[in-house]
Amino acid sequence: MIGINEELKATEAAGAVLSTTNANSKAMIRVLREAKYVAALAMTTLPSDKPLNDARHAVVITLSDLVKALETDPTPQQEKIDKAKGAIRNLVWDLKARHGLHPVPKTPS
Repeated sequence: MIGINEELKATEAAGAVLSTTNANSKAMIRVLREAKYVAALAMTTLPSDKPLNDARHAVVITLSDLVKALETDPTPQQEKIDKAKGAIRNLVWDLKARHGLHPVPKTPS
């Protein structure tokens, strides 16, 4: 079974490898697959609400699409990379917000 910390770690690692200059290494694809697997597993094993599972689903879909593209064509797939980065950013934000890791924005007085 996985926990939120493991999910956050795998998702952040995927975001970090997508920011590297070598966007098609075997090591990068391995990290992306791990993040996809963890997000999919979290959807079925961790209790959460629909918005969080929607963010996880977006990560699973975009990483699946990106990994498949990178395996068939070694040319960097910038549009797919950008979509995956956005999905990862949203999931990281949601995970941190749900577990009190983000400071709550202050409302103006």
